[in-house]
Amino acid sequence: MSRGDRRNSRKKKKSSFGRVFLPIFLTLLAVFTVGLFLIDKFGISRLTDYFSGDVMSDVSPIAGGDSDFARKYKDSKRVNVLLLGHNQELTDTIMLGSFDTELKRVDVISVPRDTYYERPDYPGAAHQKINSIYKTEGVEAMAAAVSNVLCGVPIHFYDVISDDGVARIVDAMGGVTMDVPMDMRYTDAEQGLNIDLKQGVQTLNGDQAVQFLRFRKGYPTGDLGRVEAQQSFMKEAFKQSMGFGFPKVAKTVVKEVDTNMKAGIAARIAGKALGMHTEDIATYMAPGAASRFNGASYYLVDEAQVDELMNAIYSMAPPEEDAG
Repeated sequence: MSRGDRRNSRKKKKSSFGRVFLPIFLTLLAVFTVGLFLIDKFGISRLTDYFSGDVMSDVSPIAGGDSDFARKYKDSKRVNVLLLGHNQELTDTIMLGSFDTELKRVDVISVPRDTYYERPDYPGAAHQKINSIYKTEGVEAMAAAVSNVLCGVPIHFYDVISDDGVARIVDAMGGVTMDVPMDMRYTDAEQGLNIDLKQGVQTLNGDQAVQFLRFRKGYPTGDLGRVEAQQSFMKEAFKQSMGFGFPKVAKTVVKEVDTNMKAGIAARIAGKALGMHTEDIATYMAPGAASRFNGASYYLVDEAQVDELMNAIYSMAPPEEDAG
């Protein structure tokens, strides 16, 4: 992909920012939240040492560190965070948030929960879906799987949040105003799920927000439609969280998000993120297609297209200045 193509691709992704999801909310709110919480508590002047430090000097991968991809981009200044949202320990939200500390941009790649990931030691169709790994093997195994799916990209940190945590964060925000695209009704007693939302513009409280995020039966494309709806929701959540109630929201996120990111690193990342705008954030879906085999529905990633996407993201260069 040429530099011109990458610039055009970047413009295209920015124009579709209206489909941003939990990545924005977690990458700029949860990923950086420890640093932002410290700012709120101590003030910027007392965090100068944190902000002035080299982010990459204290960053090492928990997955993908020995891959060909990692070696190819060993000088990259990107910090990559695995973002997981789970219900009953099944990760229905799986994303990689990649923050370029030099270009000050965030690229977020969504991995559908039904992505096929062969696990011979765990028989059964359900265990061959990537969203089952967290429950059976833990977060670092999940990081390794996502890294493998995304052509060996190094993963440095993780953020994990439950549906209940999302609900409490949304309530701390005072709700999120959304235009619900359709009547959403679905009940699953086994999962304790009772979705009942009306179509139209409304402010969703925490419980209603989780209903919106989990609904998928009414979309023609199933789970892919849900991912797009989640992206739209989290774009709105991000914008609204930056308002007057942000300190309260940040403190709630600190409490609800399980992360391996230390306060010092979070503060440095927060410092690097200062001055970012929504135009500096792009979202992507891991390329692939839905398929059905062995009696189950899966999402099969296209390895060649994933490789092209990840190389394009890592090869991003500053936009050329217009001559004038």
